[in-house]
Amino acid sequence: MNTDSIFTTDLFLLDNPNDLISIDKWQKTVNLLAELFEAPAGFLVQYTKEGFQVTISSEQETNPYPSGIVIDPQANIFCRKIVETGEALYVNNAMLDPCWDTNPEVHNDGFRSYLGVPVFWPCGSAFGTFCVMDYQETDYKKSYIELITQLKELLESDLALIGSYAQMQQLAITDPLCNVNNRRGFNILAEQRIKLAKRTGGLLCLLYLDIDQFKCVNDKFGHGVGDAVLQSVAQVLSDTVREADVVGRLGGDEFVALIALDNMSGLANIKQRLTDAFEKVQNASSIPKVTVSIGSTFITESEDISDLLDAADRDMLDKKRGLAR
Repeated sequence: MNTDSIFTTDLFLLDNPNDLISIDKWQKTVNLLAELFEAPAGFLVQYTKEGFQVTISSEQETNPYPSGIVIDPQANIFCRKIVETGEALYVNNAMLDPCWDTNPEVHNDGFRSYLGVPVFWPCGSAFGTFCVMDYQETDYKKSYIELITQLKELLESDLALIGSYAQMQQLAITDPLCNVNNRRGFNILAEQRIKLAKRTGGLLCLLYLDIDQFKCVNDKFGHGVGDAVLQSVAQVLSDTVREADVVGRLGGDEFVALIALDNMSGLANIKQRLTDAFEKVQNASSIPKVTVSIGSTFITESEDISDLLDAADRDMLDKKRGLAR
């Protein structure tokens, strides 16, 4: 798993008593860095697709960059050089090097010296930089570079904790066989999606799917083939609904999907698309051909997720009994 994909790009969201790390600790580390280097500004900068975000800024009047600002990703700044090379950077006097002639930190804000080291996500990709800047030319000894490296490793250890915790959370809400949400994950995400739809007036429908005669598949072909059938159903369901819809496996051969519809008539269309997709996939593979019964219920103001699941399940059972007649 590429762990950086499951992290928020706004680390301020982690600043609450229940989080694994303390933004206050990171703030103290950045303040300490600036104090030890007698520098007017110190930063923890995160690289995102939107640009270079000042995640933590040292708390000094001499520091022109507050936490939260984002610098254009194409700007010729010191941090960009570190992210591109993955290596530490020490510029004792930027005015002596023409490569920094277009650096806004130098020519707009008056900085002359920069010392920064790369900070990495647990997967090895660049998180950003840990750095100090000075308005004067500097002459840092080798021990100073070793010091900033040691401090940034403390930050990386926190990132590793976040990565481990995020992966465990992901595992706790994901069905390992079908790679969709398990019951717990579905309930959590569905409740959030329902709350949003109620605020915005969106139309939601809950689909409840059950594989017909699935026990016969396991008995005749074995559980390995049965697992392949389950995986194909999960894949078709995920590929057919919209990316923003919520898909889950409740257990056994029962799947659910909370889908957004433009209007009531859209329900028949999505059911037909699912039926066609199941048939197409099975015709193109060697797995046994199965059919799927699909129940549904529209979301109302008063029902909670358990009531909705029960209603959709009852509708699915009615459809299954109709097939059996």
